[in-house]
Amino acid sequence: MGIFFARLLNIFKTVFNVVKRFITSNPKLSVLIILILTASYIFINIEILHYTSAPKFCQHCHPEEKTGPLSEVHTWSKNIHASAGIECLDCHGKPGFIGYMRAKMGGLYDVYAEFLKPKEYKMTVLQKASEPAYAAKLVPSETCLFCHSDEYNQNIRKNTWMTIGIKMRKMESIYNPEFRKKMNMIDVLTEQTRGDVEPKHKQHLEKGLTCMDCHLGVAHGGEKRNLTKMQTCFDCHDRSRTPKMPKNEDCTSCHRQADRVIPKDPITFKRTGNPVDFNHRTHTVSSNCSTCHSSIFQMKKDSASVSYKEHLSATLCFKCHSGDKAFSWKNCTACHKQKTPAPPVPITYTVKGASPVNFSHEFHAKAFSCESCHTKHWPMQAGINKMKMEDLYQGKYCGSCHNGSVAFSSMDCAKCHIDKGSTKK
Repeated sequence: MGIFFARLLNIFKTVFNVVKRFITSNPKLSVLIILILTASYIFINIEILHYTSAPKFCQHCHPEEKTGPLSEVHTWSKNIHASAGIECLDCHGKPGFIGYMRAKMGGLYDVYAEFLKPKEYKMTVLQKASEPAYAAKLVPSETCLFCHSDEYNQNIRKNTWMTIGIKMRKMESIYNPEFRKKMNMIDVLTEQTRGDVEPKHKQHLEKGLTCMDCHLGVAHGGEKRNLTKMQTCFDCHDRSRTPKMPKNEDCTSCHRQADRVIPKDPITFKRTGNPVDFNHRTHTVSSNCSTCHSSIFQMKKDSASVSYKEHLSATLCFKCHSGDKAFSWKNCTACHKQKTPAPPVPITYTVKGASPVNFSHEFHAKAFSCESCHTKHWPMQAGINKMKMEDLYQGKYCGSCHNGSVAFSSMDCAKCHIDKGSTKK
């Protein structure tokens, strides 16, 4: 081993002496050669930086073409950021030359891990990107706001060494408001969004949220525009709810365009042949969405079935339509517009020693409203009251009208006891 190093040292000394003699005898040529070698070294390194910063290079380690871990380049290529020319290092490196070089040095460890670490390690790191806190370290809010706000763009440019005179990535050529206007983007800190929801970006940032808390995977969802999911808002609001926060069900507190969240056409309940049309527009004039959703009704079509049983139990619509908060459900025609929701066949009362009595709702509804009988004289539940003739003579039940003044007297037996062949219903 000692002999080997001795020989190697002699070779270095020989080369050094040859170079020294050449420089001494050819000083001008030596300077030219040194300049050419230096320029070539710089050029080669810059090209290496460019090549290893391009998405095609990143694709060697992120090769899959689906969504999720290992498909980051593919999902980026489908996203609007790719259409705008924003590449990997524009987001995964802080603004400025130093931020760029730090990202490149961090990438060296990624290359080391690609070859020398097990695949499980790589998958663990990539899966951590689905956590907002970790994702915010990979892409800080300041990086997003460099393109999406004028204030951050101008302040970062003022206080950061952006370039060494050679363009290394798209970010270095982005000047706001010029770039923002060219790309038809709003300033997220000073202007309202053009869509239906106003997210109040500045307010959320001041509360300590990061862009990734709401826009996790914004460039890697595999969609052109990977919009924030409504459930993300709900989950965050539920974790940190304050009295000033709107309820999740109060749609119009966030959605400016009510047409998009409030059904335009009535919802028709068709349980019987006498349907009811429910109009959201009428109800949202005096109530919030959360009045009904989702403590009473789930926000899912056909998730509730309204029957007469619910009328009696004061649930669903009838929690309000009890006569206190809103008109009573006993005013049947207020909802059932087509006709009075009366039983289609007569109710037959059998009487010992006399002919049965057939009571026709259809006949009586032509002359009286539902509330003339219900529930002042009759509860809306079959069989709950047992009627006797003595009750009628005392002005109760049918006798309240059949007294000879409003209608024929209950003493006129043949008027009601007429159908001896009827059976009890």
